[in-house]
Amino acid sequence: MRRKRFASLRTWWLLAIVMSAGLLAGKAGICLLLASASCIGWFEITRIFGARAEDKPAILAGYGLIVVNYLLILSASISLFVVFLPLGSLILFAVLLLMKGEPKGYMRSCGSLLWGIMFLGYGVSHAALLMVIGETASAPLGPVGWFLFLVILTEADDIFQAIIGRLFGAHKRHRIAPVISPNKTWEGFFGGMLVVVLLAPVIAPWLTTLDRQAGPFSIAEPLQPWFAPIVAAILISLAGFFGDINMSAIKRDAGVKDSSDLLPGMGGVIDRVDSLSLSAPVFVYFVIWWAA
Repeated sequence: MRRKRFASLRTWWLLAIVMSAGLLAGKAGICLLLASASCIGWFEITRIFGARAEDKPAILAGYGLIVVNYLLILSASISLFVVFLPLGSLILFAVLLLMKGEPKGYMRSCGSLLWGIMFLGYGVSHAALLMVIGETASAPLGPVGWFLFLVILTEADDIFQAIIGRLFGAHKRHRIAPVISPNKTWEGFFGGMLVVVLLAPVIAPWLTTLDRQAGPFSIAEPLQPWFAPIVAAILISLAGFFGDINMSAIKRDAGVKDSSDLLPGMGGVIDRVDSLSLSAPVFVYFVIWWAA
């Protein structure tokens, strides 16, 4: 146990260094960082569900789709980004799998590939989208601040769900999804949410303009500056939780504990971006809606 904790700590430092390098490189660095995570996650999930030999062309095409998806973000082609991966993967996977002429396992392969690329390619890439949408331009740190806000709250929610769950939910009587993720308790869920709800109004003025945006509900009178950051924190916490247990269900179905052993003490890349796969798109569209 102690060895695993030391390995996890070393991995955290390594990830922090890689993240810092990506942030310093700006939009291109963030896109490269997340594109790498998406591609590695794609590799992991296709191994998890046990891809057939007939699936290989579609799997290889998936890497290309992911790369193009991030290039669209890099070029700020937002309208094309929104439809490219969902529609492109739907068509390309179907065509490539049908060309193999093997119906046995076809539906399972289609579903698994589409499910994987939508979460690990499309969902995660929304975090990079924060770097190019106009709503994030005017902030103390620019778009990087919005990206940091999302990542900090998502990771803090994950960490404190686990810590508070162990401290106050050790009896495991109040499990949320006992079969899918036995360690998830209501104590941990609400504890993690409380932490990010308290944290969001503190860091929002330094990283975003949420505290200064009027929002759609302030026609009659301005809302309090803490309101939007708290709403964002609740949405990130909820979405992150479902992103987490979504990947837990996939691993449970496949009979594996971690997506891989790439990150010592932590598992694989999927184990690190599972929450982000849903918290990122939810936060991005909240920001767009709130600033509209």
